[in-house]
Amino acid sequence: MISVKGLEKRYTIGDTAFTILNKIDMQADKGEFIAVMGPSGSGKSTFLNLLGGLDTPEAGEITVNGKNIHSLNETQRTLFRREHVGFIFQNYQLLPNLTVEENVSFPMYSGKKDKQEIKKQVSDLLRSVSLEGKEKNYPSQLSGGQQQRVAIARALSMNPNLILADEPTGNLDRRTGTEVLRLLSSLHQKNQLTIIMVTHDVYAASYADRIILLKDGVIESDIRQTEGANQDVMANLLAKLNS
Repeated sequence: MISVKGLEKRYTIGDTAFTILNKIDMQADKGEFIAVMGPSGSGKSTFLNLLGGLDTPEAGEITVNGKNIHSLNETQRTLFRREHVGFIFQNYQLLPNLTVEENVSFPMYSGKKDKQEIKKQVSDLLRSVSLEGKEKNYPSQLSGGQQQRVAIARALSMNPNLILADEPTGNLDRRTGTEVLRLLSSLHQKNQLTIIMVTHDVYAASYADRIILLKDGVIESDIRQTEGANQDVMANLLAKLNS
């Protein structure tokens, strides 16, 4: 599904070059739920942006579904993202002047679906994230948790096989964040989605099958959740490993 080889990313400020990611290697299979953790500045969000083709590396290769995404031109990368990748952001990134159903359906109009087909798919998506009856609401009329559910429905609107989530519970309280995590976990299991989630929260990471710890631009640890371990046990383990 995803193969990362020798990935490098640097930024230059003045005459000084800063290495953000240093020769990263990683494999992800179809249907894995992976959390990426690490201290501030460790390159988590940069890594996610590179995986989604939103940024370009100095060196290395990222292959998704057999395609080296950084060998594509900008138009090809845009098409690839539209067809294969769904994005979920910490601040939801909803369009404030569009209703819930318009936000979810917005990406669909780039394809060849007719309006009735789109309307039915939007209805099904909103039902899957428990937002029936909110179709005509605007983002400002929703809670943070509801807005993130809209963002999740939008991320699923083009039937992607890869979801990239950047701190999806970062703006939510624990109870609401847990609801969002349970929703992501349920959708992951039901649809065999591959999810890569950046988070600073060990509790959020404990919902993943696998946790990658980034530090100083390299993968310091790659932990697979043991069968039967619950979220509280994994959160305690991760807190110790990440201290």
